[in-house]
Amino acid sequence: MRIPRLGDDAVRLRFVPFSLKDLAKKWLYSLAADSVTTWDDFVKTFLKKFYPIHKTALIRKNILQFKQEPSEPFWRYFEQFKDFLAQYSHHGMEKWRQCQILYDSLDYQTKILLEMMCQGRFLQKDENKG
Repeated sequence: MRIPRLGDDAVRLRFVPFSLKDLAKKWLYSLAADSVTTWDDFVKTFLKKFYPIHKTALIRKNILQFKQEPSEPFWRYFEQFKDFLAQYSHHGMEKWRQCQILYDSLDYQTKILLEMMCQGRFLQKDENKG
């Protein structure tokens, strides 16, 4: 949606109160006027409040330790991995690293099947292409 004479940051910031509830909404209204003027300011301030460094480090650790369970189908593992990443989208890991974690945490049989489907070049694939 475009609103004349209003930049993307202003539009995003106007919609923030509608996306928050309870404690997060109280926190937003407790901020000093004009303390957050850009979208980046908001994101940094929000993450600092609700996802301090130790929480984000724990999230990264959990992503790094994500494993395919024995006899878990690949499709279920992959969906859970994507859901986990989406829940913590501020993890800061590049796509190539996410692909590496996905590959490394597969069981042996699934890894072999994946390599066969990719002609042995899964890790050489472009992470931005399908």
